[in-house]
Amino acid sequence: MVVTDLTRWLQRALTVCVFLFFGTVAGVFLLGLVLPPQFEVQRSLKLDTSRERLHPFISDLRSWEDWTAWSDRELVHEYSEPSAGVGAWHVWRESDAGAGRIEITAAGVEEGVWYDMTFDRDTEPMRGAFRYLPSENGVQIEWSLRGQLGGPLERALGPIYSWRIGADFDASLKLLGDLACADG
Repeated sequence: MVVTDLTRWLQRALTVCVFLFFGTVAGVFLLGLVLPPQFEVQRSLKLDTSRERLHPFISDLRSWEDWTAWSDRELVHEYSEPSAGVGAWHVWRESDAGAGRIEITAAGVEEGVWYDMTFDRDTEPMRGAFRYLPSENGVQIEWSLRGQLGGPLERALGPIYSWRIGADFDASLKLLGDLACADG
């Protein structure tokens, strides 16, 4: 009788676990069907510096290693020559995360820098921009990235992507501000 009760309890527990698992998968899938097929992340920071001082840190892709949150990862980098201005590109590879590419599509000291970013599994680029906005005693830099999300699972994970990218943007902008505002 004890064995029969234990067996019934295990069967019920297993049934509940199976329903919870497939219910969660179905819930995530359904959530992905109603969420938008695109994402956008935007962060900004006011800096006590000039556009002229800030611009080279952003328009030269080689300098991104000095201030982006991703620079501490073990990546293999390749850059165009020149590595700054419209048409400049940066390709990176990592054994775990795959590869990606950034290409500057517009750049100006007054307006900012626009770029396209693709990863090896993407079919269309994400669009990014650094806008230089007027601010008292300096410049406000606004960093944005937008792109398309694939199927329902990727759409369901979209808010997590946006949160994670936003945290990286915040950390990177702080490092960028430290560099651009340093005496030199």
